[in-house]
Amino acid sequence: MLRKKLASALVATLALAMVVTVAPTASAAVKAPGIANAGDDCVKAGRIAKGRGVEGSDLTCLVVTTGSLKGKLKWWYKDVTPLTKLEWVSSSGVGGGYGTTAIAFAEAMKAEGMLSDYTVSYKSGGSGVVGLGYFLDQKSKDVAFITGFAMLAGVAANKSKLQHESAKGVSGLMREWEAIVVPTNSKYKTINQLLDDIKLNPKLPIAGGSKATLDHVFMGLLLEKVGLKASDMNYIPYSGGGEVVTSVLGNQAVAGVSGTSEFTSYVKAGKLRVLALSSPKRLKSIKGATLIDQGINFSMGNWRGVMAPSTLTAAEYLNWQKVVAVTRAGDTWKATLVAKDWVNQTDSGKTWETFLAAQKKDITATLIALGLA
Repeated sequence: MLRKKLASALVATLALAMVVTVAPTASAAVKAPGIANAGDDCVKAGRIAKGRGVEGSDLTCLVVTTGSLKGKLKWWYKDVTPLTKLEWVSSSGVGGGYGTTAIAFAEAMKAEGMLSDYTVSYKSGGSGVVGLGYFLDQKSKDVAFITGFAMLAGVAANKSKLQHESAKGVSGLMREWEAIVVPTNSKYKTINQLLDDIKLNPKLPIAGGSKATLDHVFMGLLLEKVGLKASDMNYIPYSGGGEVVTSVLGNQAVAGVSGTSEFTSYVKAGKLRVLALSSPKRLKSIKGATLIDQGINFSMGNWRGVMAPSTLTAAEYLNWQKVVAVTRAGDTWKATLVAKDWVNQTDSGKTWETFLAAQKKDITATLIALGLA
């Protein structure tokens, strides 16, 4: 009973956040100072929206000078300073969710004039702990780290002494749904066919992200809903979606589970077939039925965000948040959200760090309850 309550609590927390943190509309209507957000239209240059920016900073009505909104009158940060270069640290291998998120947001930053150049360093291993350790060891301020559900879970599962609190939480970035896939020549056409076979043979190999990641927890909770124990699952962990795809296509696993964006191109190319999506409704970016469509009342989503070095000054930390807010307000990031069926997550600064602390507590309890940590 306890494990069911803990698991249900985590799913409810994630599901609620997926609902209330919605993607922005393509265009922003004129907003009065008291309700303005960065990127909203305004009508009188020089007017101030007191306390409407990140961490209670002010927004100013001004003509934007860079990016996709250049020449438009918007509520903006008049003192935001673009970043020159960044090393993004990804704890997944090439093709994994951390790296794809880093690239997507870095490209949006460049498009909006908020970043000149960037690289991505892939440091997979230890359920994300290797990448976190590498990031925390860096002396440069020009480094950023993509974190997520899997990172907090990896730290808990490995009983690592490394802590997110050793860095500064800049902002949430996005949320993403999960997909369960098989090769297109697989005998499985529906998720219930796969689950029925797993009931008969729990040792059927399922490929997914690192141990105790959302992929692992999601699949474990799904099996528990049909009467199996998550700890009995033959889960084969990999460092990222790219390796999961290789495992599935190479018939080393009967099915794979990961974020939708990591499978989309293979589904479109006819190499993989979606058995089920974890979203409440069908998605535009990837073809497939949801669990709910197939009679399983269950949905669950992932999240990722960005961390910066603890050595940032207060002014540098605030500017980082403003850079993210400006990037999020631009057309490039909005188009990325639509294309990938991602949900915008706008937690910033203290709010983001509060979210991380709550997730850390809930994820750890759920992993223990499911026997995964």
